Amino acid sequence: MTGLPILEIDKISKSYGAVKAVSDVSLHVNRGEIAGLIGPNGSGKSTFFDCSTGLQRPDTGTVKLDGQDITGWSLNRIAREGRMLRSFQKTVVFKALDVEENLIIAGQMFTFPSLLSTFGIGRMSKQRISGLRDRARELIKMAGLWDVRHQPAGNLSGGQQKLIQFASMLMPEPKIILLDEPMAGINPKIIERVIETILYANRSLGVSFLVIEHNIDVVTSICQRVVVLDQGKKLVEGLPHDIIADERVREAYLGG
Repeated sequence: MTGLPILEIDKISKSYGAVKAVSDVSLHVNRGEIAGLIGPNGSGKSTFFDCSTGLQRPDTGTVKLDGQDITGWSLNRIAREGRMLRSFQKTVVFKALDVEENLIIAGQMFTFPSLLSTFGIGRMSKQRISGLRDRARELIKMAGLWDVRHQPAGNLSGGQQKLIQFASMLMPEPKIILLDEPMAGINPKIIERVIETILYANRSLGVSFLVIEHNIDVVTSICQRVVVLDQGKKLVEGLPHDIIADERVREAYLGG
């Protein structure tokens, strides 16, 4: 991990009326790193994500992606760039389309200017579809969804749909992905698959991650560094096992 961090967030603050949801929080993610963001409910994690990814505009502070100041950019503009993507706690897939079609559509949205340019008639259109299909199939295998690739996404479990969503996010080859509670509401077997998929994307595809997660076992197994928020402020930052052993974290997050 050399050079500038892929993501630099400096002194972000956000208030809603008299409530200060995030107060002067700074955080960075190095290239090739999986960083964790933890804290009790109401600590400001999701607001911090929203301000970092254009869903909300911060009151103060700056966000730099790959050295470029993107403070105030809209969520759509940041996503359209394809370099930084984020997930939400609610899983969203095209339920009537099969797994492979979900990924192809996701790739088309970032790669080509219109549906017509991808799915129109002609040699160029066929080449585009072929390229998207090849990448989609690679990612489907990575996510362990090969046997269900032609099933409608709506027929699959919630955990499998999370894997579809995650694989779809990899279609435009992003540099960093922000994941908001990727393990929430899925069974242990699927959690193992999600972990394997994140690690594969990080090690083999070079994708950096910032992950909000309540499952401490997951945090300690995949994250190289962890930042803890409490009451909208950064409480502590460090190596996962040091963070878990920190008395301040136990009081704020783990209940002592």
